[in-house]
Amino acid sequence: MREQPHYTNLLTKDFFEKNYIKKKMSYPQIQKMLKEQGYNIHPGTLYRYAKKFNIGRNISEARRINDPNSLDYNKSYIDNNIIECIDGGLLGDLGIQFNRNNPNNHVARISLGVQYEEFAKYLMSPFKVLDVKIKKRYTEAMNQGFIFSCSTRFHPDIYKQYVRWYPETNNKYRTKQPPDDIRITPKSVMMWYLGDGSVVIKEKTIIVRLATDGFLPEKNIMLSNKLREKGIRCHRNRFNRIFIEARGVPAFFNFIGRKSPISPIYDHKFALPFWRFESKRMKEVSDELNINYDRLSHLVKKNKIPCFRLSPKGRPRFLPKHIKIVKKLIKSGELY
Repeated sequence: MREQPHYTNLLTKDFFEKNYIKKKMSYPQIQKMLKEQGYNIHPGTLYRYAKKFNIGRNISEARRINDPNSLDYNKSYIDNNIIECIDGGLLGDLGIQFNRNNPNNHVARISLGVQYEEFAKYLMSPFKVLDVKIKKRYTEAMNQGFIFSCSTRFHPDIYKQYVRWYPETNNKYRTKQPPDDIRITPKSVMMWYLGDGSVVIKEKTIIVRLATDGFLPEKNIMLSNKLREKGIRCHRNRFNRIFIEARGVPAFFNFIGRKSPISPIYDHKFALPFWRFESKRMKEVSDELNINYDRLSHLVKKNKIPCFRLSPKGRPRFLPKHIKIVKKLIKSGELY
């Protein structure tokens, strides 16, 4: 078919770089613009000419046509701060959606579905640059009858995070697994704990868990090791979850923060007794102050050193005010 001369002269590489790439105009928008200039050119013709200049081959054409406000696929939006929040979010409730029916379309988006609108806004706030949308969607699957559904726009940068977080298995199917270079920071662990963490407080014990049973055991061991590097005593338990040990609880909350950033809906996850943070066991005190454990125990039994106990026969714990007394006795020579 013979090409019309004005098509060849008009639909140049500079034309598409200016309108399609820089201005992010869709083919219907370009068609409308040209029609106002006296040219009646079908979007399919615009698509064919653009392909001649290798323009548009590496992006989703259908999405570009239907979504003229899509992000600029030639611009990078993700920095280290956003990756930190992606890591924290994906350890919990966040997901990344990729259209498996079109494997050549290397774009993806961050998605989320949660019960509370406040939590949705908290988790999605770091991704505002990716044009976040939050909608209340009614569904019988939730007890309250609705869910807050959130998503960013599609972008190649997010696809890179999809590949990082969803490794390919032997059957070429991808499932979410934490990468070895995951960011373990106060922010990322806070997002993780709010999404998939739980705390059970009893009179004599406390249990803090992170629900990681969907991850491979070796990945949970890796996560436990990274938390221990931050001074948080923990381990993978027999249910393939990460269990924060009692002695690791103060370090855990001192690391992420002792107050919920979403109040009051998650305040219960931070309602720990004060002594969990301020008290120390007798062995810890004797080791830190380099004194004889038996001598310290003897003075406690003689009531010369007061202490805190959960019950009359409970193990002695030392609050800061008790440790001050211990130091005075060391100075006087009664403790050595």
